[in-house]
Amino acid sequence: MIKNSLIVFLIISLIACTNQESEKSPEAEMHKPEMVLQLEETHQMDQWYQNEMITFDLNLVFGGKKRFKGTISMTPNGGLVRMEDSSKTMIWNGEEAFIYPDTISYKRARFDLLTWSYFFAAAYKLSDPGTNHSMIEDRKLDGLNYPSFKLTFGEGVGDSPDDWYIVYQDRETKLLSGMAYIVTYSSSVEEEEEDPHLITYSNYQNINLFPIAMNWKFWTWDESGAMDRQLGEASISNVEFTGFSEELFIPDSSFKLAGK
Repeated sequence: MIKNSLIVFLIISLIACTNQESEKSPEAEMHKPEMVLQLEETHQMDQWYQNEMITFDLNLVFGGKKRFKGTISMTPNGGLVRMEDSSKTMIWNGEEAFIYPDTISYKRARFDLLTWSYFFAAAYKLSDPGTNHSMIEDRKLDGLNYPSFKLTFGEGVGDSPDDWYIVYQDRETKLLSGMAYIVTYSSSVEEEEEDPHLITYSNYQNINLFPIAMNWKFWTWDESGAMDRQLGEASISNVEFTGFSEELFIPDSSFKLAGK
């Protein structure tokens, strides 16, 4: 079994960090842009980090082909993630990615575990430690002006600190409307900046008081805010807030370590 005291200690530490994230210091709040504060208030961030675990079904399609159709279980901050579909199970234990069965040749486990959980919880990750906010101005998206800002990350933060996001807020609902982004996980900044993408959020539904976007769409994007081509889409269903299940995030000997 890959279950040992170090992993158990890690899980306990991650839960503690999750709870601490909901405790805002007055000094930190003073330095947040108004738009960030507004998004966090609209999305009920204070209450979000009182949850222990979230599960939901994700149906993800890119280029007309199924990318993932299964269930995701995660802690509110994405520190622990489990993804299961009909062919595989993937676990992010806070440090490494694992996949079952150990004979599978799937190469994107780490990317999937970190990316789709992040997009689900994005509204609650805008002021994580190491995040920076700039360009507080209206920007065009598909011909319309949106309140927006650029989100970047400090050196050594996360798997891909060179990633950036342009965050768009719906002017009327004050909810997260979309994010343009580059993901440098498997390529260089220069390569990704030649082909940035956009995720848009829609069909928000209140579940346990939290506004959850039940539909996502992925687009090509450029600095003018053009959305010329849809690349993919996702639907969210069966969202549940549950008690923490430690065993979901501890891989046993039937799993193998997934490559980076």
